[in-house]
Amino acid sequence: MHIRAMQALGAPLLGRPLGAPVSKGPEPWLQVCHRCLMRLPPRAGGVDLPRRLRETLGPHSPTKSVAVSLTGCMGLCPEGRVSVRWLGGPTASEVGGIDPMKDGVELVAHLRGRAPEEP
Repeated sequence: MHIRAMQALGAPLLGRPLGAPVSKGPEPWLQVCHRCLMRLPPRAGGVDLPRRLRETLGPHSPTKSVAVSLTGCMGLCPEGRVSVRWLGGPTASEVGGIDPMKDGVELVAHLRGRAPEEP
């Protein structure tokens, strides 16, 4: 895939030098379903969601940053939502769906070490 296309999709290389590791040490790592992003209507801003997730969640992280990477289908496929899974941080998680219009605000609870509230 062309590097500009990867950056537009919010690939983990965005903001990092080419070839740099996706996550260093204890940085929380969020996987986002690429298929869910592509199925969203344009008004939901799916292509820009990984960047917005980093901006929303970074200030709440102990390391002040969050790695966000795209993944294949996770099997949940919630209509109008995006499947995500935490791979780092104080709590692990199952696959869950987030509202793309909220920019990941409902995920802040994971960074604080407690289970998120259901919408």
